[in-house]
Amino acid sequence: MSFKKNVYDTMRELISVPSISGTKEECAAAEKIYEKILEIPYFKDNPENLGIEQIEDDPLGRSFVWAVVNGNENSPNSFILSGHLDVVGVEEFGHLKSMAFDVDECTKRISELNLDEDAMEDFKSGDWIFGRGTADMKFGVALNMELLREFSKERNFKGNLLLLVVPGEESNSEGMIAAAPFLLKLKEERKYNYCGMIISEPSIPERGEKEGKRLYIGSVGKIMPLFFCVGKETHVGESLRGLNPNLLVSEINKLMECNPDLSDSVYDTVTPPPMCLKQMDLKEMYSVQSPLYSTAYYNILTLQASYDEILSNLKELAQNAFENVLKDISKKREKFAKKSSQKLKFDNIEACVITYKEMLCEVKSIHKDFEKYIDEKVKEWKNEKMDNQTIAINIVKATYELYENKRPMIIISFIPPYYPHKHLKAENSEDGKFINAVDSTIKYAGEKFQESIVKTNYFMGISDASYTGINPDIPLTELISNIVGYDIIYKLPVKELSKLNIPVVIFGGQGKDLHKYTERLNVPYSFEVIPELYRHMIYYMLR
Repeated sequence: MSFKKNVYDTMRELISVPSISGTKEECAAAEKIYEKILEIPYFKDNPENLGIEQIEDDPLGRSFVWAVVNGNENSPNSFILSGHLDVVGVEEFGHLKSMAFDVDECTKRISELNLDEDAMEDFKSGDWIFGRGTADMKFGVALNMELLREFSKERNFKGNLLLLVVPGEESNSEGMIAAAPFLLKLKEERKYNYCGMIISEPSIPERGEKEGKRLYIGSVGKIMPLFFCVGKETHVGESLRGLNPNLLVSEINKLMECNPDLSDSVYDTVTPPPMCLKQMDLKEMYSVQSPLYSTAYYNILTLQASYDEILSNLKELAQNAFENVLKDISKKREKFAKKSSQKLKFDNIEACVITYKEMLCEVKSIHKDFEKYIDEKVKEWKNEKMDNQTIAINIVKATYELYENKRPMIIISFIPPYYPHKHLKAENSEDGKFINAVDSTIKYAGEKFQESIVKTNYFMGISDASYTGINPDIPLTELISNIVGYDIIYKLPVKELSKLNIPVVIFGGQGKDLHKYTERLNVPYSFEVIPELYRHMIYYMLR
């Protein structure tokens, strides 16, 4: 049986498990992967080199799978092939929803849905397969599994080849975050040196390209600021007497949304500007009283921006938003006074912007049992199946309710998840060797396959690469202190990540339309070229 057929059959089998992120099917996918690797003769003889590890305190009981093949020649150098087993949902497949996880049937019938010109052209070419998980990313997982099988037979390399398959990448990267301490433990116990990692995400067309054949040597970071706005309640009959926090949030949104001044840039890469992910007030029931609280949180992507720089920009923006609202309200009061011929008395409101950390310190200094109180509240909210972001908003609200200096204000914090940016640095010796392997592989692709692969500085889709090590320049301690609910609802293995710092690239098959019903994978390039390039890179690092 050919290697290509082995990969295809394994991919088709993995896709048939509908492991949608945040469901129990992720557990089924991990079990399937573990069982298939267990069939490889090498692991029957070396059971200590294979495991399925449950994620601690995971509400779904999810696990990640790992396996190691030792080369015939001993060396601490260890190369990692990694990927995620979860996929996004399939609602958009319409009447083909039941076939979304059947590659052959979905490919055969995908033209029954509305295809754009590019998707129709690819469908007619016969070079592309369709279905959920084809590109993102069960081909990559299947390829890694079959390469592990192949390398386990001859073992004609020096060092160790490690497979790592994780859940939760499409949600909060729970799998890779949980795997980091395990990788460090393996490194320390077996004296491994992690010389490189490939995360097998597909490359996709960028900037109007027809094809997208790329190798990414970095991954964008992500931070989520929360603006918690406190207003001053009033009756609708006296609308100018109070301060509606929805006004504050609206002005923040006006200044934040798609603001290019808040885009980060390095080399030739510029991040998309921020976008509001959720905006709401916290008024639970209808009444003729204005709401007291309103919130909004945003997606900010990073390449090199520091925490201090981001926080400073957000505080300045919030201050401007508050002042803009107060000026606008003042003008409206004057206009109303002239129109109504009434002498109105208004409470003086001044702009106030603080960080959650500042407020929390004051509250904890007075309420010594605060942490116990919040722990109990978080348990209640978790039992109500709230997501981490909603719980974080409730924590800020509960903290403010115990805050003595109550007044209209904007409280700035960060909420989960947080993704540090990551990039290979030539000046780092380990990174430098891996960059040489990358350059050699790209050259090999051109010479043997006439394929032009673009070495690209950053993968812009957010990835598990963020949790393969922490840049020492990032002041994590300071940042974490302003993440709401850190250690209660969300935690990063900071100590472990600071000791790992694995050189990583994102490199896989050629895909298009990830997370859409037209998700597809190019067969010739993915099944015939990519395996050879993986072999080249592995042997370069483990020769």
